[in-house]
Amino acid sequence: MTFREEIEQQAQIARREMVRSRQLLTSIEFCGRLGVSERRLARMVAAGSVFAIDVDGVMYFPAFLADPFVDRKRLQSVCRMLVPAPPNCRLHYLSSRQGNLGSITPLEALADDGSYRRLRQMARAYASEWSRTVVHIWAGYYRPGELEPTYVAAIDVDPRTNLWKRALEAIEAGGYIAPPPPYPTADAATVLVTRSDTGDLNHVEEAKLDVRIVDNVARVLIYPPDFRQKLEEVSVGGADSIVEVVRQIMAAFCHVKRS
Repeated sequence: MTFREEIEQQAQIARREMVRSRQLLTSIEFCGRLGVSERRLARMVAAGSVFAIDVDGVMYFPAFLADPFVDRKRLQSVCRMLVPAPPNCRLHYLSSRQGNLGSITPLEALADDGSYRRLRQMARAYASEWSRTVVHIWAGYYRPGELEPTYVAAIDVDPRTNLWKRALEAIEAGGYIAPPPPYPTADAATVLVTRSDTGDLNHVEEAKLDVRIVDNVARVLIYPPDFRQKLEEVSVGGADSIVEVVRQIMAAFCHVKRS
């Protein structure tokens, strides 16, 4: 048995005990406590307001999500923020003491206005850790994979955030960038934006851009995953490198709120 398999086995044993102690409830029991129909529960799950835990192939709901002494509106709002994290991790986060909350649990933080505001900030940060957006730039026209990128930038960010905003934040944040500057100037570029979830080696291609610059105007051909091409024009005057050109393009796309 591998270390990961051993950890999962221990977690499954703990979850079975939570079922026996009624810390995890069946959907029927959970609906009864919340006073909602199963159809309504399904909508809440889809929205991320509540979540279920798999125990031996059966879905159970954390009892604290239906606790009448907890501010459910606040709790459900925090649950929606945590959606990028796997359900088991959401369960652990909400029920464990957090140092950045003053060593209280998120459930306890719901009762105080100041602690709740802090919790919302920390929950967003925690959710962001579960997804990474990466921007790859090649100076010139290249098929990704043929050559090493001219520039790579990455950021851990909620995948529900607008694609172009995530790409812009990756370039501007400066946290994960290679290689270091300076970067070349060029009259063309190929840009690839990908996303990956923590623990998943597969990368999702979210957009590919072919860029050509003529007279300080970038003509951008966008290839989204559904292959419906779009052509955009962006003014890129004053750009001193191809990376700055791409940064201006992403900023322009954010401004017009395209996704």
